[in-house]
Amino acid sequence: MRTRFLLILLLSGLSLGGRAAVLPPEKLLPKDTALMVTMPDSAAAWILLTNTPCGRLWQDAQLKAFKDKFVDKFTGNVISPLEQTLGLKFSDYKGLARGQATFALLPMTQTDRPDDHFARLFLLDTKDHAAQLRTNLADIKQKWAAAGKPMKTLRIRELDFTTFIVGADDLSWDKITAKPKGTAAENEAADKPSTNKIEITFGQSDSLLLVSDSPAVLEKVLSRQAGGLVPALEEEPTFQTDFAARLHGAPFYAWANIKGVIDTLIKTPAGATKDSGPVAAARPDSMLTSAGLTGLTSACLSYRNVPEGLSAQIYIGAPEAARRGLLKAFVNETKDASPPVFVPADAAKYWRWRIDIPRTWTQLETMLNELNPQYGNVINFVLQSAGKDRDEKYDLKSQLLGNLGDDIIHYEKAPRGNTPSDLSSAPSLYLIGSPNPEKLAAAIKTGLSIMGTAKDREFLGRQICTITTTAQNGTPAHSFSFAGSGAYVALSDESGILEEYLRNNDNKSKALAETPGLADAAQKVGGMGTGLFGFDNQGMNMRALVEMLRTQPVTLQDIVGSSSMPGINPADQVAKLREWADFSLLPPYDSIAQYFYFSVYAGTFSPDGFTLNLFSPTPPKLR
Repeated sequence: MRTRFLLILLLSGLSLGGRAAVLPPEKLLPKDTALMVTMPDSAAAWILLTNTPCGRLWQDAQLKAFKDKFVDKFTGNVISPLEQTLGLKFSDYKGLARGQATFALLPMTQTDRPDDHFARLFLLDTKDHAAQLRTNLADIKQKWAAAGKPMKTLRIRELDFTTFIVGADDLSWDKITAKPKGTAAENEAADKPSTNKIEITFGQSDSLLLVSDSPAVLEKVLSRQAGGLVPALEEEPTFQTDFAARLHGAPFYAWANIKGVIDTLIKTPAGATKDSGPVAAARPDSMLTSAGLTGLTSACLSYRNVPEGLSAQIYIGAPEAARRGLLKAFVNETKDASPPVFVPADAAKYWRWRIDIPRTWTQLETMLNELNPQYGNVINFVLQSAGKDRDEKYDLKSQLLGNLGDDIIHYEKAPRGNTPSDLSSAPSLYLIGSPNPEKLAAAIKTGLSIMGTAKDREFLGRQICTITTTAQNGTPAHSFSFAGSGAYVALSDESGILEEYLRNNDNKSKALAETPGLADAAQKVGGMGTGLFGFDNQGMNMRALVEMLRTQPVTLQDIVGSSSMPGINPADQVAKLREWADFSLLPPYDSIAQYFYFSVYAGTFSPDGFTLNLFSPTPPKLR
C-alpha cells in the first residue's frame, strides 16, 4: 500500500501556487470516501507553509550551507534515479498545482487484491496550466513506450486514461539508490523481474489530473465532475457536521469516516462463522467493540494561520450515548488544569489531566472482562495476592482505589546536556493526585515490589521509596523513585527532580504559570479549565537538539528514537544520514533561536466527541 501511495504522489507532480479549484474536494469525492487529506487552495497552503517559523527558518541564509548540501545529495541519490525509473523530470511539473491537491481512500473490493479494502486516489487541479499538464502526460507516455515499459490505455467516461504497470521492487529504496542487496543470491534475485505488480491509472479531465490504482474510483469522480447521480461526500451527514463546524475555510484539513473504516475492517468474510470463547476475544470485531472504538463516528484535523500564530484542531466524534471501553474510561472532567505554583518556570514540557482515576480503573477492568475474563482474573489475582505475606487482611485494590484522586500532572525539564543520552533521559516528574498520598505511596510500593527490590530513605522528613527492577533477558536493571507529599504522589526515574519537587513543595521560586504570554495563548485553545491542558517550550528542547546535531556524532536512532525503517538497512540509514545531512554545517542555536517559542493545547469532551485545540504563538522576534 505504501509503495502504491508513493507512486501516485510522484506521478501527480506535486508543486504549489495558484487559485482555488472550480469544484472543491467535497463535491468531487463520492459519499463513501473513507479518508480525505486536502489543500483546497494550494497557493494559500503554500503561503502559510513558507511563512511559518519553520518555513522562514528553512529560508534563512544561515542554513544555506546545510540546506544546499542536503538538497544536492537528495537530488543526486534519490530524485535523479527515481526520474530515470519513472521516465520523467519533476522540474517539468513545477507550478502545476494551481487549485486543490487531494489524496483520498475509498472502500473498494478488488478481485486481484482481496486483502486490500481501499483504493487510493490523488486529484490535482492545474487550473490555467491544463495545456502544460496535457503536454507532460503525453511526454511520459511517449518515454515509457520508447523504453518498452508495460502500459495500457483505457477509456473512462469518454476520456483517455493510461495505466502504468511496474514492479513493486522498482520503487524500493535499494532499487532507487542502486544499492546492491549484498550476497550473490540476493543480487541475482534483485535482477529478476518482480512478480508483485502495481497498476497506476492516470489521466486528465479539463484542468484536473486524476491518479488512482482503481479505474472504478476514477469513474466515480468523473461522474461527480460531470454532475452525475453518484452522491457526493458533502451529502454525508457526519461530514456535513464536521465541515460546517471545523473544516470550512481551512487551508489544510483531513477527514476520516472512522465508522465506515471500522465497519469495513471488521466485516466477517463470506462463509466464515463467528467464533466463541478465547478465539472470539481475539477477533478484530470483538476487540474493537470491547475497546469501545465501534462508537467512533469520524475524525478530522484542521490547520490554520491566525493573526497571532498557528492554530490546529483535532476532533474525534464519539457520541456520549455510544461510549464504552476506552472512550468511557478516559473522559476527563471539566476542571482546572492550569500549572500549580510548584511547577517551575524552567519546565520545558507540562501537561495536566483532570480525570477520575478510580472510575477509569473500573471502566478498564470492565473492558478487559468483556474482552476476555482471563485478563481480569490475572490482574485481580495479583492485586489480591500482593501484601498478603505481611497481612492476610491486606487489600491492595481497595488501598489503591480508595486513595487515588482526579489529577495527573507531568512536567519535564530541558536535557542536562547535549549528548544523545542526555536527550533521551531529560529529567521528568509524574504527579498522581491523592486525598492521602502517604497511603497511596505505601500501596504503590506493595504493588510494585514484585518487579524488583524496594529501598526506603528519608529526605527532608518525607519517605522516598526506590524500586530497582531485576535485569533479565538482556534488559538492564532500572530504578525509579516515588514519595507522597502535599496532595500528590510524585514519581520519577531521576532522583534530582523528585528531590527538587519535595524541597520546593511550599514553592518560593518562579512558577511556569508566570511565563509571559502563557495566559493569552491559553485563551486561544479554550483556556486552562477544560480538564486537559499542556505546554511545550520548543526553544528549550531545540537548543539541546541543535547543539547535539552540531557537535556530536549522531545516528538516525539518536534523532527519531528508532533506526528501523521498512526497506532500509539500519547501517545504511546511518551512512546515508551522515553523507547527506552534514549537521556540522548548522549554525549555533543562539543565532536561530528567534524561530522557536512555545505552544499550548487543551482538550475537552462534549456530548458529541473529543476536541483537542492547539496554538503556537508567533515568536516575538518574528512579529
